[in-house]
Amino acid sequence: MAIEPPKDAAETTVAWHSYGTDSYGVEATELASGGDRLLWIDICGLRDHAQIAEVAASCGLSDLAIADLFHVDQRAHTDSDGDLVLTVLRMPVAGPPFEADQITLVLGPGFVLTIREGPRDCLGSVRKRLAGGTGRIRASSGYLFYALIDAIVDTYFPILERYGDLVEGLEERILASPGGDAMRDIHLLKRELLDIRHALWPMREALAALQRDDTPQIDEPLLPFLRDCSDHAFQLLDMVEVYRETAQGLVDLQLSSLSNRMNEVMKVLTMIATIFIPMTFIAGLYGMNFDRASPYNLPELGWRFGYVYAIGLMVVSASTMLFVFWRLGWIFGKKRRSRSDD
Repeated sequence: MAIEPPKDAAETTVAWHSYGTDSYGVEATELASGGDRLLWIDICGLRDHAQIAEVAASCGLSDLAIADLFHVDQRAHTDSDGDLVLTVLRMPVAGPPFEADQITLVLGPGFVLTIREGPRDCLGSVRKRLAGGTGRIRASSGYLFYALIDAIVDTYFPILERYGDLVEGLEERILASPGGDAMRDIHLLKRELLDIRHALWPMREALAALQRDDTPQIDEPLLPFLRDCSDHAFQLLDMVEVYRETAQGLVDLQLSSLSNRMNEVMKVLTMIATIFIPMTFIAGLYGMNFDRASPYNLPELGWRFGYVYAIGLMVVSASTMLFVFWRLGWIFGKKRRSRSDD
């Protein structure tokens, strides 16, 4: 079967972690497992497909399973290949913005094989625990398999916490100033949360498949740990759903804030126009060119104080309108409320 690495594949490196209850070592050349020695074969990058295929074949993977290793757009799932179990997950490597690489974990008798898409990973804590020899991580390859999955799942928590801070920041920004690029940022946030959901949703099924009775290499003592991983995956999905609903609420908040802002502007413009309506009427009234010889045709036009009278009438009308608006609480409302509170 022809195997083609993905475009722009990272350079391939292989690290052979040999460990036991009382020893640990890392080599760049092939090591053999046997006796009390266990192996973690960590492959990074998919460029050298021949070397990857050779290592995978030596671990007992079938040709079809080896070909699937180079498909980097797979959904999270768990399959069995003879007496081997393969789990494909989306491993978060950055966020926000959210980025995730594909990782394939293969559990076999006495070894764990991991094939990572790129050099970035979240497995540093597992390497430290393996080197330090603390806990049960050196006890069996099955526990190392669980520890790797647990590290991947737990990495989503700090990323989602940062998204929670981002949601709160957007909410404060919208309340302070609803304009600008807030709507664009909300849509970007919703898109990234959807990507995280697409990475987490099939992970539930992949973890549930590991807990079935017919799954090879999974012993009974390992099931409680895998169930704990499943619980964490459900918690992550709940967090994502909450943030998505909050992001949708931010859209409504943005539209409502813009609408309220527009209403405030329209109210100010309407009050200004209302104030000038009687002033315009007075100016138009005294601007009519009637014959002043008649005592009924605007006698004020011939009066010495007619101009001052017209201006004063305009000021009085405007002041009356402002007083009415103030009494209704349409203007200077905050100032009036603060005084009443005092």
